[in-house]
Amino acid sequence: MAMDRQMLKVDALVRHYRLPRSSLLRPRETVYALNGVSFAIERGRSFGIVGESGCGKSTLARLVMALETPTEGRIELLGQPLDGLDAAALQDLRRHFQMVFQDPYGSLNPRHTVGRIVAEPLDALAGGLSAAERRERAVEVLQTVGLRRGDAGKYPHEFSGGQRQRIAIARALITQPALIVADEPVSALDVSVQAQILNLLRDLQERHNVTYMLISHDLGVVDYVCDEVAVMYLGRIVEQAPTAALFRQPAHPYTQALLDAVPQVGTGRRRRRVKLQGGVTTQTRLPTGCAFAARCPRVEARCHREAPALRTVGPGHVAACHFA
Repeated sequence: MAMDRQMLKVDALVRHYRLPRSSLLRPRETVYALNGVSFAIERGRSFGIVGESGCGKSTLARLVMALETPTEGRIELLGQPLDGLDAAALQDLRRHFQMVFQDPYGSLNPRHTVGRIVAEPLDALAGGLSAAERRERAVEVLQTVGLRRGDAGKYPHEFSGGQRQRIAIARALITQPALIVADEPVSALDVSVQAQILNLLRDLQERHNVTYMLISHDLGVVDYVCDEVAVMYLGRIVEQAPTAALFRQPAHPYTQALLDAVPQVGTGRRRRRVKLQGGVTTQTRLPTGCAFAARCPRVEARCHREAPALRTVGPGHVAACHFA
């Protein structure tokens, strides 16, 4: 991948949290949220990140958005390392990357009009515009996401869940960002409304060449929107591949189990499913071997001793499994 085509590059990203001491007799524990995550996203592409709750997806989103600082590792956006920027330079860069949050109800200020909510990023990131210019740009971007000019004067409670998420997308688009990080953008919506929002995201990408980092636990959403997918488990990427290849031939047992859990209608035959043992292990201890060994149906003695590295199993397809 040529450097000038890279929108986002994440290299060996680590994020650990020190917990408060629960008692004087016990040492402080550490939560190992991310443990060496690396990937890159090309301009104009959609990159999906999937996994169970607690795998580190949202922590990764906060680090990419520079809302937190990594314990180790490096993040580059448009070729600029985020950790080397001072406050002024980081604020100037922020107009190039925006975020859409999961909850369309909690992410909008109920006391402000929609026009003010959508225009708010311009106040901080695009100085020099008059109040009239900011209002007009807010109206334009609302119309881009399928709302009307008159909606700018309304309040969030006057809209449905899908319309509120359109407002959130409009707020993310108003600075004309190159990258949008979407953290579970449709999980709080009804299925029919989910389809509308996903179609809107694809349409906006075609029109504005925006790059997406889409975080979801819903494989159907990722399959519909994303060009490439990374599967995370306990703070690590265990498999990464072009979307079609991942869904056609998953290489890691965890990915196979996730795909087997997706309901299928009209297959005409009984499916043989991969069944996982136990639950997700604690994040306060780093395993000596494979993090998935305790639940893997293919586990062998080697898995408990030796942590598998990501290795190539196909064109653009890597998996962290000794037997992939």
